[in-house]
Amino acid sequence: MEQEKRLLKSLQIKGGIAILITAILAIFFISIYEAAGIIIGGLIGILNFSMMIRFVYKILDSDSTKGKGINLSQYTGKPLFLLILFFAIIKWQLANILAVIIGFTIILIVITAEGLRQDTS
Repeated sequence: MEQEKRLLKSLQIKGGIAILITAILAIFFISIYEAAGIIIGGLIGILNFSMMIRFVYKILDSDSTKGKGINLSQYTGKPLFLLILFFAIIKWQLANILAVIIGFTIILIVITAEGLRQDTS
């Protein structure tokens, strides 16, 4: 449980910093519309990974029956939620979709870098 909290906290801090730096650069060099897209994409990425790591730790937790409580609806609910969210962003043009994908990708890069750092230590 301690490792889960440490990993989530590290992702939130490092991912948040990376997203804010990129959004500030986007405000100065592009527009606030793209900066909003980067922030939205980053928040979606952090939410996605947080949900994923909680699912994995519940399944791997052999001390309790938490893993048995995760069913098919929870596994399909997360991708369905993300699909609806991306659809709403595209349909109502809440933000630039390319910027949303860039923000999401930045979080994936932070996750990969953090995973590689955890693996070597």
